[in-house]
Amino acid sequence: MKRLLLAILTTLAIVTSVSGETQVDSLVMNRMYSFLKNNVDKLEGFSTNVYAKHLYQIHKRNATMMAVPSMYNFSYGERVYVCEEYDRFTFHNIAHYENKRQAYCTTIPRNRSAMSVLFMYLTPNFYHVTIYDDHVLSPFNKENRIYYRYKTVPLANHKVRLYFRPRLVRNTQLVRGKAIIDALTGRIEQVEMEGEFDMIRFQTLTMMGKEGAHALLPRICQTNISFKFGGNHVTSQFEAVFDCPITLADSVNVKGDRDLMDSIRPISLSPAELAVWDDYDRRNGLVEEPEPEVDSDTIQITQTWVKEEEPEPAPRRRRNYLKEIGWDLIGENLIHSLKTEGDKGYLKLSPILDPQYISYSQSKGLAYRIKLGAKYKISETAYINFNPYVGYNFKFREFYYKAPIHLYYNDKKDAGVELIFGNDNRIGSSVILDEIKQQYGEDLDLDGKNLELFDDNYIRLRHHIQATKRLRLETGLVFHNRKSLNAEEMRKYGKETQYFSLAPSLSVKWMPSSKAPMMSLDYERGVKVNHQYISYERWEADASYKQPLCRTQQLNLRFGGGLYTAKDNNFFMDFANFHDNNIPGGWDDDFTGNFQLLNSRLYNESKYYLRGNVSFETPLMAGYLVPIVGRYVERERVYVSSLSIDNTRLYSELGYGFTCRIFSMGIFTSFLNYQYQDMGCKFTFELFNRW
Repeated sequence: MKRLLLAILTTLAIVTSVSGETQVDSLVMNRMYSFLKNNVDKLEGFSTNVYAKHLYQIHKRNATMMAVPSMYNFSYGERVYVCEEYDRFTFHNIAHYENKRQAYCTTIPRNRSAMSVLFMYLTPNFYHVTIYDDHVLSPFNKENRIYYRYKTVPLANHKVRLYFRPRLVRNTQLVRGKAIIDALTGRIEQVEMEGEFDMIRFQTLTMMGKEGAHALLPRICQTNISFKFGGNHVTSQFEAVFDCPITLADSVNVKGDRDLMDSIRPISLSPAELAVWDDYDRRNGLVEEPEPEVDSDTIQITQTWVKEEEPEPAPRRRRNYLKEIGWDLIGENLIHSLKTEGDKGYLKLSPILDPQYISYSQSKGLAYRIKLGAKYKISETAYINFNPYVGYNFKFREFYYKAPIHLYYNDKKDAGVELIFGNDNRIGSSVILDEIKQQYGEDLDLDGKNLELFDDNYIRLRHHIQATKRLRLETGLVFHNRKSLNAEEMRKYGKETQYFSLAPSLSVKWMPSSKAPMMSLDYERGVKVNHQYISYERWEADASYKQPLCRTQQLNLRFGGGLYTAKDNNFFMDFANFHDNNIPGGWDDDFTGNFQLLNSRLYNESKYYLRGNVSFETPLMAGYLVPIVGRYVERERVYVSSLSIDNTRLYSELGYGFTCRIFSMGIFTSFLNYQYQDMGCKFTFELFNRW
């Protein structure tokens, strides 16, 4: 009875909406917004089998296609490929799931994958804030309604067609299209939409499930993809089918088993896909060429001819394995990451030529780095990590390296031992120059001799353990060897050319609750071994907090301070939480929570510091309103930072940054006591960062 009454009221409301009233819009929209909340508990732990097939067509290509991750397979050879896969999805919640590929077949040589970025388009998440991973704002989520305009049209059987489009201007984070909504429950039944993100234009038709957890996920998803870059053009048509009836054993993980795929495929291949497979079989000699039909006269002539002379067999198309290996060596080792996996671990090397590892700033110039990752599993809870990197700063002409070897002996308690070999930025202080001038005269010309700079190499050993859920303890020992860049000149003035330090350390990290900031207290005490060893005592405190807001916005806060309570000299003020970085780690690591325009020598000349950093980030703020280029802005940030140190006035920075498909850029302005001082920019590549 209640359901019947609700249906009658809904029907009356829909009829009145034809005249343009917004009451029905609000009623249907609110039910749609609330549908996830009413069914979210049904998704946790839910598993489903998913079959997907892809048809790739290369319309245009040139040498630049090799630079696109996972697409060097398309840069030579055939122009049409087919892929099929059978997966097992297990959901933790609406936004997080695990996927295990169990069967995979393709016409790409050696069963390789291509355009792996397309995998996220298999599972659009309409009820979440973002449809695909952490991008493309969903018009079906209440938080994003300020970005969209809506229109509803009543249909039969208590259905409503919902039209949606960007409210102000088109943007890579917004989509347009239409959907069919159940007006009684707010359940999304069908979605047709189109958009563009990260150089991929997509058109999607999705049929949603009907009950329980199935209603939150696609039942069938058909998507057309178009990718254009550097004169290359690739299209893909793929179809994903959820809730497939056949469940494979967890141990199944096979490639190239066509018989298995034929037995579990829930839908038929299209004629175009079958044609690609037939051509693949002929090229690889898996089927015999059909003999042409001839009449009896032709047969007689052929038989006579055979008696006189045996014809040579038709030459088979030979595969140039050397050429294929050459392409793979270029594609895998030079332009793409190299990774090999096994039951016990993996080995991964970042690409030698990768724009993602290039950065530029006005103060630090151009820098580049490459990384290596390796893991070896000892037992279920113990393993070894080895993640070194090498970088070079072109402005300072200096190599940097860091080689950490990490042994986790109890993964559940995050307990392990880490040994690090590395070098830091060149360290020094103008105090050295002041002492020399005080002894030999103020008129002494020391410009360009780099007497204040020392190379800094270190070895660090530390042990860490998560003592409780909220408390983490770290103990360690660190050794520094600081060697003068101009040892010969230093000896002329009677100065040491090499300094050492050996210090035990203790670090305590505490997070009172999941919504509280992470607070840390660090202590380090240098041991006096001889006159070349520096004795010191250093304390540092730090608090950092990330507050997620609506529409994927985030507020980042960081406050801290440190001081030396004892020190032999003032040459090397080297803080753990307040230091320069000439090899930046990327947008998230280096823009937020740091000072971009601060003179590098000021990091090592003060006995104390007090700092505060605040940044606010949002997908769409103001930059997306800029004509033409604004549509490609993916994320924007505002920065406010302030610092107090020895022998200088209050230092502050204001900044604005944005991310687009090709790069991230920040523009910063610095102030001393609120008076303008300088302006600069920072730049990192983001091209194919998600690929």
